[in-house]
Amino acid sequence: MAIDYSHAPHAWEKERGNFVLLLDLQLEKVERGKAVMRMPFRSEITNGTGAVHGGAIVSLCDTVFYVALASIFGRDQDTTTASLQCNFLAPALPPHDLIAEARVLKAGRRIVYGEVYVRSAEKIVAHATLNFLNSYPHEKPVAPAEKVP
Repeated sequence: MAIDYSHAPHAWEKERGNFVLLLDLQLEKVERGKAVMRMPFRSEITNGTGAVHGGAIVSLCDTVFYVALASIFGRDQDTTTASLQCNFLAPALPPHDLIAEARVLKAGRRIVYGEVYVRSAEKIVAHATLNFLNSYPHEKPVAPAEKVP
């Protein structure tokens, strides 16, 4: 059965969490194992030099990669970021929005590995590699029963 990814950006707009709203992350495109997201340039997310703060860029990478993972495993898959390495290649200067393109390179049952390129205009300003860890309900630890005196 083919999945229709064309409605994903609209659904994303309705379900964004507080931090994503704060950064104004906008999902533009989803395909199987891929996602594209925009972070509009705003002075509120800049550092002391006027460039976009690295923490905002890392948050963009983490979020867009989650969407790429969810395009394979579904939105109900429990997952967490296991590692994220972001290399900053150039300052993200005004007035350009940042465009992040995520791609899952290896979708294992447990570990999902991929990368994100972040562009400002035509310039690559950051590249991240990520490992996400999928977990499953039957693996969750159960609290030991309390002893009755």
